[in-house]
Amino acid sequence: PAEKRDFEAALEIFRGGKFAEAGQAFANFIKQNPRSGYLPSARFWLGNAQYATRDYKEAIANFKALLAAAPQHGRAPEAALSIANCQVELKDAKGARKTLEDLIKAYPQSEAAAAAKERLARLK
Repeated sequence: PAEKRDFEAALEIFRGGKFAEAGQAFANFIKQNPRSGYLPSARFWLGNAQYATRDYKEAIANFKALLAAAPQHGRAPEAALSIANCQVELKDAKGARKTLEDLIKAYPQSEAAAAAKERLARLK
């Protein structure tokens, strides 16, 4: 129950638009609950908080950690799409293109794949 409460509290901070504080809350959650069932979701939201504060390299690291640990997680396609968004922000068009292509192959039925196809068309 404490895990759920701490995760929900961090999510509330994120929803309130306090991204730096949310990032800290999710980072603390991950440190304190390394075996939590909430871990993939916490990494997803931490990555989003880092994206919002323009910490793209750290965001990529967290999205990749989610994909490595839980490739079938419900947020995995979105995490892959977020990696591509970070790569675009970092001016890595080639990396973004590969990430989007990999996303479409790995999660062809996902909404993220549909968005990836649109972004690929714009990247060329």
